[in-house]
Amino acid sequence: MLPENNRRPKVEITMLGDFSITINGNRCDHLKGRTKRVWMLIEYLIANRYNDLPIQKIIDILWEESECGDPMNALKNLIYRARTLLRQIAGEGRFEFILFERNTYCWNNDCSCMVDTEEFVDLYKNGCNVLKPSEQRLEKLLGAIDLYTGDFLPKSSYSSWVENAQTYYSNLYNDCVLKAGTLLLDSLRFQDAISLCEHALQFSPLEESIHRLLLYAYISADQRNKALDHYNYVVDLFYRKLGVDISVSLRPLYKQLINSINHIEIDLSVIKNDLKEAAALPGAFFCDYDVFKAVYRLQARVMRRSKQPTFIILFTLTDSDGGLPAPEIAVPAVAKLKDSILSSLRMGDAVSSYSATQFIILVPQVDYEGADKITKRILQRFRFQYRRDNVKIITRINRVDTAE
Repeated sequence: MLPENNRRPKVEITMLGDFSITINGNRCDHLKGRTKRVWMLIEYLIANRYNDLPIQKIIDILWEESECGDPMNALKNLIYRARTLLRQIAGEGRFEFILFERNTYCWNNDCSCMVDTEEFVDLYKNGCNVLKPSEQRLEKLLGAIDLYTGDFLPKSSYSSWVENAQTYYSNLYNDCVLKAGTLLLDSLRFQDAISLCEHALQFSPLEESIHRLLLYAYISADQRNKALDHYNYVVDLFYRKLGVDISVSLRPLYKQLINSINHIEIDLSVIKNDLKEAAALPGAFFCDYDVFKAVYRLQARVMRRSKQPTFIILFTLTDSDGGLPAPEIAVPAVAKLKDSILSSLRMGDAVSSYSATQFIILVPQVDYEGADKITKRILQRFRFQYRRDNVKIITRINRVDTAE
């Protein structure tokens, strides 16, 4: 048996979701105060432990955004502090965790070192091997997904090399979810696919492909109400966060959703329960533009018989010069405008987004004067909620034509 001080230490390193290093059972995850650059050095050497790292490259990484009068001596001092810190974590022993080889510094791979990012990539690659049985691929992909507990080194994301690595691992994670979700759907494990996607969206809330997979899983599981609710949520989310309309790319799934009938149902109470809203909210009915078109066409047919007028009102939000506002201005302003519209209308009125900065309203059984009053009321409420003068609202009012 080797003497205690010559044994190879056992090192376990976590980099996904947070950083921690455990040596011989002693765990440390402190990233505070004057040790910040020391930890950055340790993280960088571990993340690149199989790569050649020129000294100048290490210096550029560590002093990326600050001046250093004598970088070589500063790096030597940092190496000394890092070695001391690692020995303190390890406890007794003389093992040197950071070596100087070939005129550069590197991590000593003679220790037994397990890094979660390396295991994550290995599981991902095995899960992508189409020559393996689907069950084995799925097992590897789900293993990789379990390892991903958040962004790569989130407390060090101020550094460009960390930011680049975050994008890399995030993309691998999203691909894991898509591949695993597809395999689950192919195996008719619809609820497992739903749970997988719902969990993944906690880490990738704006990954459209995962939202699309979740919608397909809902449809496959015959959970049409959930699918419709999620569709409306996703469209609204991308409007609010990014100022973009993704309904066009989701339209094939949406049409599949509204046309999906997987069984014959003769119990009218079941059908009524499927038709009704999950929770009737006060204010107007907000719907997708395709639904709005159907409501509009139905109302045009009703007008042919009732002779009661119906009007549509278009609200367009612009910047102070009449152009498209920047996203950082448009997103909060659009949210306030939508809230002002919904809270100013009746439950029987319909509202839809026409574009990222436009809303269209259908108000039945009102004349032009009534539609004008509604418009002014909405504008007044919007100005009360949104006190800045960097946007303006353009409105148009028009009567709905009866169906020919």
